[in-house]
Amino acid sequence: MEQKTPFKELSFGQKLQYIWDYYKFPIIAVIIVIAVAASFIHDITSQKNTILSVVCVNASGGADTDSDSLFGDFLESNGYDLSKDEISVNTNINISLDSNGLDYQNMAVLAAHFSAHDYNICFMDDKTFDHYAESDSFCDLRDYLDDATIEKYNASLAYMTSGSGEKIPVGIRLSADTNSWLADSGLYDSCTFGICYDGSNKKLVQKISGYILQ
Repeated sequence: MEQKTPFKELSFGQKLQYIWDYYKFPIIAVIIVIAVAASFIHDITSQKNTILSVVCVNASGGADTDSDSLFGDFLESNGYDLSKDEISVNTNINISLDSNGLDYQNMAVLAAHFSAHDYNICFMDDKTFDHYAESDSFCDLRDYLDDATIEKYNASLAYMTSGSGEKIPVGIRLSADTNSWLADSGLYDSCTFGICYDGSNKKLVQKISGYILQ
C-alpha cells in the first residue's frame, strides 16, 4: 500500500494542489460570499443621494434621460455635488388611455406611486395628465409658483375641480417650441407639467419648477 507523504514535507506547489483537491468547494463558497459582499458594499457606497424624484409618463423613447444631463446645471447652481447627489428620473412608465383597451395595470401602478408620494415632479401627455388630475393627484400650483409665472402661463393652465366646484390650477401645458428646457431634454414635443408632492422640500420644488418654466 502506497503511503502518503506528510503534508509538511510537500513542496509549496504540492501543498496548494492538496488544499485545492480537498477544500475546493468550501473555497469556492467563500469566494462567492466575498464577491457578493463586495458588490453589495460597492452599491451602497456608490449610491447617490436622491434630492428629488421626477416621473415622465409616455416620454419619447429616444430622449436622453440621464439625470446629470437634465438637471446637472440646476443641482450645481444650488450647491449640490453631482458625484453624490441626483434628481432621479423615471421614464419607464407608459400608459394607454385608448377607450378600446384601457391599460388598467399600468394605470394602477402609477396611481399607487402617487398615493405613496414617490414623485415630486411629473410630466405627462395632456390626456393622461387630465385623467389623473381629477383624482386629486397633483398640487395647487399657486402654492409653488409666483403670481408672475401663473400669469405668464395663464392660457396654458390645466385644472382640477374641487369638491366645492372650484377650478384649481394643477398643471401647465408645455411645448418644446416655447420651453427651452423641454426642447433641450427631448422628452416630449408637448406635455403637461405638474407637482405631485413636496415632502419637506417645498423650497427646492419651487426652485426646480422655476428652472423648468423659465
